[in-house]
Amino acid sequence: MKLHHIAILFALLGLAACSQDERLVYQEDPRVYFSKFSTNPDSTDYSFAVKDASLLQDTVWLTMRVMGSAAVKDREIRLRVSDTSKAREGYHFNFGPLVMPANAFEARLPVILYRKPGLRDSVLTIDLAVEESKDFKPGYNDRPTTSSPIDRLHYKISVTDQLLKPARWDVSLAASFGTYSQVKFRFMILETGKTNWNETIFPGDMQFLIQTVKYALYKYEETNGPLLDENGVRVVFP
Repeated sequence: MKLHHIAILFALLGLAACSQDERLVYQEDPRVYFSKFSTNPDSTDYSFAVKDASLLQDTVWLTMRVMGSAAVKDREIRLRVSDTSKAREGYHFNFGPLVMPANAFEARLPVILYRKPGLRDSVLTIDLAVEESKDFKPGYNDRPTTSSPIDRLHYKISVTDQLLKPARWDVSLAASFGTYSQVKFRFMILETGKTNWNETIFPGDMQFLIQTVKYALYKYEETNGPLLDENGVRVVFP
């Protein structure tokens, strides 16, 4: 029994030593990656079509985290625009300061989007990858064996001036709002003021949105009759 306890003790000491070694590695070799969780999706679909016509530029924010310790100075983050990107840096978009602030483990980095005429009939992508800088190496991806592994070294932004169907519509929004149409979606945006429908919507907020659009449609029909979508189908909510 004593030998068994001693073996366990050595195993625990070995694990502690490994963990300490990993911390030392990241202290000496800091890394950075895209923070991707339920509140931070792995891509962003941006449309100027849901904004006022006078808005000529807007900003998408990317959340990044550090592997290792915070530093007493600002540190440079470098992102590479992949060859697969259709949007052009300097014309369709630019980066704001790509910096991890002093004493911080997390930062929100600005990507500035420009409203160009060609976006009215096209969807352009900005495909980004974490690249080594003087302060950081690329962070990590989930192991392939992990359930639903997440790629934390790449991020995709889609930008257009068209009204886009939210990526989450068929998965989670259809149950609350029914069949998608551009007229219905534009009505929902105008009546709720909500423009990002791809983010996580908590149950209480979802219920408020449902009640808001149903009441707004009821009042609209009282004055104007049925609201028809682009296919001539009456707009309804379940």
